[in-house]
Amino acid sequence: MTWGTLLLLFVLISLDMQNLASKLGRIIALGDATTDDYTIVVPIFGDPKYFRNGDYLRLYRKNALLAVNVDSPEMEQFVQDLRADGWRVHDAHLTGRVSCPELLCEALKSVTTEYVVRMDGDTVSREDPGRAVAAARAARADLCSVKITVSRRQSLIEKLQAVEYDMSMLGRHNRAWMTSGACMIARTAALRGILASHSFWFPGEDLETGVIAKHFRLSVRHLDMRFYTDAPPTFRTWFRQRRMWWAGSFRMAFVNADQTIRFPLTFVYTACVVWLLWVAKWNELGDPRHLAAILPFILVVYTGVCFFSNWTVRSRWMVLYPYYALFQVLVLPPLGALYYAKSWYGNRTLKPPGRYRIGFRRETLELDRGASLRHAVAQVREGLSSRSGSQVVQALRGRSRPTTRVR
Repeated sequence: MTWGTLLLLFVLISLDMQNLASKLGRIIALGDATTDDYTIVVPIFGDPKYFRNGDYLRLYRKNALLAVNVDSPEMEQFVQDLRADGWRVHDAHLTGRVSCPELLCEALKSVTTEYVVRMDGDTVSREDPGRAVAAARAARADLCSVKITVSRRQSLIEKLQAVEYDMSMLGRHNRAWMTSGACMIARTAALRGILASHSFWFPGEDLETGVIAKHFRLSVRHLDMRFYTDAPPTFRTWFRQRRMWWAGSFRMAFVNADQTIRFPLTFVYTACVVWLLWVAKWNELGDPRHLAAILPFILVVYTGVCFFSNWTVRSRWMVLYPYYALFQVLVLPPLGALYYAKSWYGNRTLKPPGRYRIGFRRETLELDRGASLRHAVAQVREGLSSRSGSQVVQALRGRSRPTTRVR
């Protein structure tokens, strides 16, 4: 084993043990308090089949808003059926390649609550989302990532993704800005400001939301509540999804390197270890005799690292996870880069797609707090008969706090 291999192994192990610091993260714990001052917005476009959490959302129908892009007779009929069934629908008429943040931005025109829960059409929770919103509001958070868990764990690829998700969510304790498109919670005024600067490019759009929030010095936190989402059930569907995800990784590592460098560990791991050392990894594995000598050692060490640094989410399937991870880092990066290049070529422009629409110097986003305060006054008036004067004053004070800090 060469010194270069040992150095690379040491770097990889050090970076993969970051989850040991997950207990040091400033996470928001889920409390007993709840609220109904939120709207669950579910973007749906392309095909009605992507709306799969209807039974769950019926429990919170008064808080749900289905954002549907109408670009075909089928989607027009879908909107009519939803409204006939009692759902509140914001119908948009966007053209071209539609993305979730673009549709969400359009749907926010119909939102009057203080907080928004962006949720995919296959995501559910076991706890009341109102508890999550109440906890976020108590912590004065503008944007919250949450724990995303694989809901169905039947096929082997689903079980390996479940391990991957559980390990990744521990990392969110210290990197709360890495929001997931499956679900995130945001102050409505903050989300409007974020989306006003969003590129709306699909691969990596969820992480871009967190990057923009940090750029605007918003309060970005991780909220310790689990939401369950479907994962691709077959290798073929997983492969298609991951090819697009790796295009998003390429976009973040190189196309927006000036922004990613603000997060040093993420930049080093993504740009350097994953992408720039891709050739070095194949070089180390190119010699069959060398491969036979080092690969068993690497796999055993990495298996131990997975268990040790992710003990709180340990699973027997971690034994197979190193093989799953090795396949991804060896095979998918160039395919993701090709996917990005194909998208760029399809745009017929010299401007690279997916460039963030924010500058290098951080700014402060001034939020409209008047709408939240007016809504609080209305809520308090409705409950005057059952609340004391001190409770009314406290409610107004809690809602009128500033949500941004000018630096």
